[in-house]
Amino acid sequence: MDVSILIVNYNSFQLILKAIESIYKHTSGLAFEIIVIDNDSLQRDIESIHTFYSNVILLKNPENRGFGSGNNFGASVAKGKYLFLLNPDTILLNNAIGQFYEFCENNKHVGIVGGNLYDLNLQPAFSCWSFLPSLLAEIDFLCYYKLSKVLGQVGSFNSTGKPQNVGYISGADLFISRSLFHKAGGFDEDFFMYYEEVELTFRVRKLGYKVISLPDAKIIHLEGQSESNDEKIALRMRQSEKLYYTKTNQRYLIWFSYKVETLFYTLLIIYNRLKRTHVKVAAYRDKLHLIRKIESI
Repeated sequence: MDVSILIVNYNSFQLILKAIESIYKHTSGLAFEIIVIDNDSLQRDIESIHTFYSNVILLKNPENRGFGSGNNFGASVAKGKYLFLLNPDTILLNNAIGQFYEFCENNKHVGIVGGNLYDLNLQPAFSCWSFLPSLLAEIDFLCYYKLSKVLGQVGSFNSTGKPQNVGYISGADLFISRSLFHKAGGFDEDFFMYYEEVELTFRVRKLGYKVISLPDAKIIHLEGQSESNDEKIALRMRQSEKLYYTKTNQRYLIWFSYKVETLFYTLLIIYNRLKRTHVKVAAYRDKLHLIRKIESI
């Protein structure tokens, strides 16, 4: 078996059907299995998946312990040489899995690869980032990502047309060898959602492997369609960010990142007040209010 495709489900059955359809439509040149891990969904329609795809392996988690836990469960039974961790709200546009497989087979120093993600209108979506979360990344954010451009980094989307070394790949389409996944220790299950792929990448890079963005591998990511509630998402992301900085011995960045974000949006409010773009002022004020509210929780 060449590749085990892992898809974690939580009330996303209809999205998963579209994702699996695109896998069978576009994937060729390798042997693969699809493993769907249900994280104790309230909606039980996932149990009918074999009516649509009889070869899919369905695993049932007795409780929802998050994205990382679900993938660890899937990886424990996977038979593929490589693991492809795919979000349920994705649609492959080409033989992305075949490209990942071939690249990794020919580049043994590479630990993780991912492709370019697009929204439903085929506009660039968040696919990767130049740096792992760090002091450098926080400064880059404060500079409105100008530092990435000055340093020749790809930012959040690889528009160079060539494979590029990046800080980390979006967890929506992360391709890694099964042996390396287990060598690195798999996902840290202290992360329920968000930053778990970043923290795993931190450990993979410490083992000496590179992380590469492959722009010719193209996937639609319907970001957010498997979860709703902006405030809930923002709270989870901030909690996970704090946990990441704690686990990577960068606790000082918990305070610093909050100050950077508040300064960033304060400057945007001032700038747009001067330009009299009142709609943007209101939006950035709401964002700043949300940041402060979450930090006080």
